[in-house]
Amino acid sequence: MDENIKVGDWVRSYGSGIWRVHRILELNDFDIPSQSYKPRTVVFSSRFVNDSYKRSFSTECCDLAFVSLLDSDEKDELDSFIENNPELVAKFDTYKPKSIDAIYNASVNIPSSECTTDIEERLSTFQELNLEQLYHQLIEFKIGSNGAKGWTAQFISNNHECCEGKLLYSFSRILAF
Repeated sequence: MDENIKVGDWVRSYGSGIWRVHRILELNDFDIPSQSYKPRTVVFSSRFVNDSYKRSFSTECCDLAFVSLLDSDEKDELDSFIENNPELVAKFDTYKPKSIDAIYNASVNIPSSECTTDIEERLSTFQELNLEQLYHQLIEFKIGSNGAKGWTAQFISNNHECCEGKLLYSFSRILAF
C-alpha cells in the first residue's frame, strides 16, 4: 500500500496487469457492528495491459491497501513499452472507464403478515441514504424483526455516489436468499 498514490499514477492493483489511477475516493464509512465511522480510501483505476503486456483495457476499484506504485524496474519497462506503442497509448487515453456501483446487501426478515411486494414498496422510499441512515431506517421499519422468511434487500450506490465522504445508497431489489 502506498498512501502517496494520486490520479494519473501507474500502479499494480487488485487485478493483474498495469493500471492507471483515474479517481480516488476518501470515505468515512459507517461500520454497523461497532456503530462507528471508519475512514478508508477507494482507488478507481483502468487497466492498460496485462502482465504479458497485451492490451487489456478494463476498470476496477478497490481499497488502497491493494494498490502500489510500480517499482523502478516496472516503471522503466512500462516507459519503454509506451514509447514503442504510441497507437495503443492513444487508444487507452480515449478509453472511458466504466461506472462501478457499490452494493450493500442487508439481511432482512419479512414479517409473516406481509409479502415481498409490500416490503419492496416500503423500501422503494429508501433513496440516497448513507449507510448509517439506511441501517436506522431498516430498524425503524422493523424489517429486522424475527419473521418467517429471511431475505436480502439490495441497495446500490451508483458509481460510488457520495456526499461528505459517505456513500449514498438507494433501494434496488429484494433477493430471495
